[in-house]
This record gives sequence, C-alpha cells and structure tokens, in this order.
Amino acid sequence: MRFSFAVLGLLMAGCTTARPSPAPAPTPGQQPRPSPTAGGAAPAATPGDTTGGGQRSQGEARPRPYAQVITPRAQSRQGLFTVHRIGDRLLFEIPAKELNKDMLLVGRYARAAAADPSLPGGGFGAYGGDQFGERTLRFERNGNRVIVRSPQFDITADTTLAVWNAVQASNYPPIIAVLNVETFGPGDAPVVDVTRLFTTSVPEIAAIRGQIDPTRSYIERAVAFPANVEIEATQTGTPTPATGGGAPTPAGGAPRPAQSVLAHWSLVKLPEQPMMPRPFDERVGFFSIRQVDFGTEEHRSATRRYITKYRLECSDRREGNLCYPKKPITYYVDPATPEWLKPWVRAAILEWQPAFEAAGFKDGI
Repeated sequence: MRFSFAVLGLLMAGCTTARPSPAPAPTPGQQPRPSPTAGGAAPAATPGDTTGGGQRSQGEARPRPYAQVITPRAQSRQGLFTVHRIGDRLLFEIPAKELNKDMLLVGRYARAAAADPSLPGGGFGAYGGDQFGERTLRFERNGNRVIVRSPQFDITADTTLAVWNAVQASNYPPIIAVLNVETFGPGDAPVVDVTRLFTTSVPEIAAIRGQIDPTRSYIERAVAFPANVEIEATQTGTPTPATGGGAPTPAGGAPRPAQSVLAHWSLVKLPEQPMMPRPFDERVGFFSIRQVDFGTEEHRSATRRYITKYRLECSDRREGNLCYPKKPITYYVDPATPEWLKPWVRAAILEWQPAFEAAGFKDGI
C-alpha cells in the first residue's frame, strides 16, 4: 500500500487538475447537536437523518413495522423509487436492486428571484429554467442506515492495472447525508426520510448558495416514474453574494433580505450500458469534460478531454442509406415563447436535419 501511494504521488506531480471519487462506506458515528439557525431554533430532530456535513444528531437507527411508518395518510407513487408523502415529510422507499448504483441528480429553478442591483453583489440573480446543479448520487445501505454518496470521476485508470488500486485509495467519494432506515418495505427495501435533503442547507443539493431557513422551506411535490423521480421544493434563505465571501452589512444598514426559490430536481436512473465516449478535438467547438488518466504508458498522468453529446444510436428501422435513431433528439419550445415566434424557433431547430442526414440519421431531431 505504501508503494501504491508513492506511485500515485509521483504521477500526481505532473498533474494539477485531479480531484477525487468512489469506495465503500464506514459506519457513521454520533454527531453533535446543532446550535439554532439564523431563521430561528433548529427544527426538532426526527428519528431520521444527518445531512449537511453532519449537523444533526442521528440517534440510534431503529426501524419500525411498515404499517406504523407508511400509514393510511401516506400519498404514495411507485416508480424508480416508491415516494411517500406523509404530511410535510417525504420518504423514499428504495428497491434493493437500485442500491449501490450511480444515478444522476439535476437541479433547475422552476421559479427564481432575479438579481437585485440594490444588494451587494447583485443579490441572488437567477431565472426560471436555469440549472443550478448536476452530480452523481449513489445510495448505499449500511446496516440500518442509508448512506448517500456523490462519486467523482475526475481521475481514473484502467481497472486491470495495479495503479488502479492507488487511484481508488485516493478517490474516496464524499458523503452527502446519512439517513436512518425508518422501516423496510417488500423485498427488504429501506425506507428513509429525505425531507431535509431538499429543505435545509445541504450544499451539494441546495438551490440557494447560502443559509437556508428550514422553517420557511418545504416540499411542494414528488412524483415517481419508471426511470426517474421528480421533486419540487420551496427553499428560503439568505444567499451568499455573487462576489463571494458574504459581504458584511454596512454599519447601520439593514440585514440582507431573504429570497425564495422553487427548486426542481430530477433524479434519473443511468443506462445499464454506458455510452461510448468520444475524444475532444479542438478543431470542433464541442463542450467537453476533463479526466486525468493515471493508467497510460506515457510515464505521466495524461489529461483526456471528452465531448458532451447526445446518445444518438441507430435502430433496426432504415430508409435507404439512413437509419432512424432509437431515441431522437427532442427539443421543447418554452411555453413563454410568443406565439408568432414559435414557428420560427421550430424552423430554426429543424434546419439541423440535413446535418444529421449527412451523419446517417433520418429524423435525428
């Protein structure tokens, strides 16, 4: 192990962009109780979870009978997870087959507060539809707790090489939350209370970059589908100024006003078969992501760049030399678009069809 760390240390010396990623979970320990938050006293702890860097005492995980937790009051929807709404609480019932799998969480503002020029740094400054977050999540069961991790993939190596062990040892995925199992559903599916993930200051998930007041934040809705779960919540808090660092209130000045947003998260199941990556070529203007590869024969850590692209694949259906895609690229015109503009927006989108035909796809859009 000492040798593997030494090897990775030498490789990292030639790299300045590497950041960490996955591994198993430890048994979480007891956490101290919080002091009251800016918006009032800290909410009373439920027999549930620890989020936001372990800000709350978990207590011992003591699952109860299913009927005592999922009562007749529960509004339940089945899908990727079964989601239960019980009063103000949101619970996920996670099928055992979906544990330890990477999922994509994307956050967007359904409604937001635009920038206020009178505030330091311009205030919050976002618009409905803007994306505020994207990360990989993984739910892992650890006894009577579920650990929510966020794996990173910034550094890698061929899994058949010895250096892969050193990469894994330096790539431990951070824990976003530790959730007590409230009960177990059919098939040993853990049921956890995820309310605080979406109503408190969990920096990896929150829509407001600042202190969120849980007394003014709440779940609006949650809907489950076969491949995704959609969650909406109102979050209220005092945002950190755009200039960063939390500009102090001038002497005699009013404290920074709170702002509210309606945040929407999509938790999406990733395909069983990963998409083939395509290397970036700077002669073509694609957006790209970076990854540092420690498993090369170049005696250095090599930075790779891959383009971000749609998964456009041929189906068995053909028309001449062209194939119809299994899943065409679909664009949705914003309902806020003026009626007179909609035909022109549609025409502009369809201008790309000939380019897809040149690439071999019929009705690529």
